[in-house]
Amino acid sequence: MVSPPASPLPYAQATVAQRAQALHDLQVRLRRHFPTLPERSFARVLAEFRPDLLLTPTQVEFLPLDLTHLAQALASAPELPLLDPPLYSQPTLTLAQHSLRTSELAVQTLVELVAQPTSGSQLVALLQRLTTYYPLAEQVVQAWRWDMPSSPALPPGLPGGAPTPGSRAVINLLRQLARRQPLRCAG
Repeated sequence: MVSPPASPLPYAQATVAQRAQALHDLQVRLRRHFPTLPERSFARVLAEFRPDLLLTPTQVEFLPLDLTHLAQALASAPELPLLDPPLYSQPTLTLAQHSLRTSELAVQTLVELVAQPTSGSQLVALLQRLTTYYPLAEQVVQAWRWDMPSSPALPPGLPGGAPTPGSRAVINLLRQLARRQPLRCAG
């Protein structure tokens, strides 16, 4: 027999028993990731986030994206000890490597522009790197809930208005810039 699909219930409309079951589910699912966090940390994050609950006949669950947001909030809980040495995931390493390579390219571009202000082959390479859409960065940003009191501050500035990184408009602008660069002799 196939069980009926889970129906969403706003957290504010959940009963005390449903909220307790949601807290228990959250702890069961994430306890191995946060073994030192006390129950009050899980309860605080759940009460602050207030996600919709998925009700089945036998249990209360979370939408996958909400579970990600809850895990991200728990990961930044002040009760967690700082690890020495710190542990970082593979995606964090990939993002850091991307950031460092971009900084190195910017320094090379600066050196090139100071030495030959009319040149700029590194400038084109830097701009190509800076204007390429980087999905891992988007994934990391999307994992955060920015509207919770414990969330980090949003970066300054308003998105929009300019062409989107990786878009056809940006690619065309880069081609125009590359055509303007003087050819260099190898050697």
